[in-house]
Amino acid sequence: TPILASDLILYPYQVYKLYLAGCDAVTLTAAALEEKDLLYLVKIVKTLKMETILSVTSEVQLRSAMSLSEGMIDCLTVSNRDLESFGFDMSGQQALSLLKSDTMKEFRGKHADVPILLEGRIGIIGANDSDSFGTMYLKSAKDEGAVGAIVGQGLALINEEDPASAINCLADP
Repeated sequence: TPILASDLILYPYQVYKLYLAGCDAVTLTAAALEEKDLLYLVKIVKTLKMETILSVTSEVQLRSAMSLSEGMIDCLTVSNRDLESFGFDMSGQQALSLLKSDTMKEFRGKHADVPILLEGRIGIIGANDSDSFGTMYLKSAKDEGAVGAIVGQGLALINEEDPASAINCLADP
């Protein structure tokens, strides 16, 4: 079973420690790392034959990701998280704007095989009486190139008697 470490990783020793603990992949948060540090950590991850998931919240961070060579990023997560307040953009526009940006088009040109996931309150954003699980939001993200979503607390907050319906609705917007 693959293990993903989604800790805030800032130092090489953390990567080595996660590797020794049996992790197969790590999430690196671009906002927390300078470009040179991001490159260094990704090189360590790749040397250890682990997968790199890179989380971005802005075009500046996405440009940082473009400095990495092809094959260094295994997955890109576009997040709705506000890293200053640690809250979320509940409109979802932060991630959608990034997906639609020219910078993202440039990223896709360089890293065409990297899958792009959406993260941050998925399942809640856009949810109202006519769209109980935010499926229109997910459809918009899919239309802009996202191939999936990371669903965590967002699903837990859905007050639904039939949780399978909520998951199915999210899985096929």
